[in-house]
Amino acid sequence: MIQIKADEMEGGGQILRSSLSLSSVLHTPVKLFNIRAKRAKPGMQAQHLMGVQAAAMMTDAQTQGLAKGATELVFSPSSIRGGDFRFNVGTAGSAMLVLQTILPLAAFAPSDVNIKIIGGTHVAWSPNFHFVKEMLLPLLKKTGFLPSSFELERAGWYPRGGGAITFSSNPVDSLQAIQLESPGKLLRIKGVSCCSNLPEVVVERQAESAKQLLAQNGCDEVEIEKQVLPSPSKGSALTLYAIYENSVLGASSLGALGKKSEKVGEEAAKELLAEMKSGASLDRHTGDQVLIYMALAKGESSLTVSELTPHIKTNIWVLEQFIDARFRVEELGNRARIAVKGIGLERNQLRLAEHAHGV
Repeated sequence: MIQIKADEMEGGGQILRSSLSLSSVLHTPVKLFNIRAKRAKPGMQAQHLMGVQAAAMMTDAQTQGLAKGATELVFSPSSIRGGDFRFNVGTAGSAMLVLQTILPLAAFAPSDVNIKIIGGTHVAWSPNFHFVKEMLLPLLKKTGFLPSSFELERAGWYPRGGGAITFSSNPVDSLQAIQLESPGKLLRIKGVSCCSNLPEVVVERQAESAKQLLAQNGCDEVEIEKQVLPSPSKGSALTLYAIYENSVLGASSLGALGKKSEKVGEEAAKELLAEMKSGASLDRHTGDQVLIYMALAKGESSLTVSELTPHIKTNIWVLEQFIDARFRVEELGNRARIAVKGIGLERNQLRLAEHAHGV
């Protein structure tokens, strides 16, 4: 059983999520201590509990310590299952972070996976639906893992949540290595300005504010789709993505009570411009999310990210606790290069291991 001190490095929920993903696909029990011990509300909260429950349902896992506020957890997975799954966070906790936990399981499932998750779809401290759809999923396609559908049924905003996403995918035999050293030529900038239960002018103002700032910095051709989304609550967001020959860079901002729509647009545009200026192939958020796929892939993977964030450093540390591979990290001024020779995990290996253990 692998033992993880979950207050190491950045010490947040990412250690738990990555540990669950790796434990599940590698068929390896894990015990975590001091989960989120450094946070104002230590221990597992609603979205973390749902992530554990989701991974447990997809692997027929045994768990010990599964309770709100718990700082210790034992997770002992069995075999990954395909089929239909429905998970309800029950709050505005991020549906996207639950999906992030179980995506690697879907990649190595024995059959197709169809998932519905109810919770927050556009909330703070997590990628929103549009970010995942436009940045992460196209990148996973390069590894050979291609979701067949990813849809937003309704948006979920803080504090009520209640959003719903659906995800379907076919498994892979193994993941292909990716090489993303340079983004290549900028092709276009696109985005989505959205809101729920607010005046439609909100999405217009968010979009126009972003366009103005981007135009001032030489980005004149910007196409921002405006969406009014069904939802049980109010909220707004703007997601921007710069599409290059080889990759996509993203940025986003959330509306809030008392926050001007123009501020939302300005924040997203400033963040995107900073990402573009770095010359990296991936933004710091997407770079963090793809590391596990690099580690499990067959062959040498490499990429550049705009910033070597604490999240990225922590994720690398967790991955190296589970796999016999070492990441190589090099600072390159405005960006960082990350490379690793993946372990080449194969779905057939998982099936053989399960039979050997009598699963």
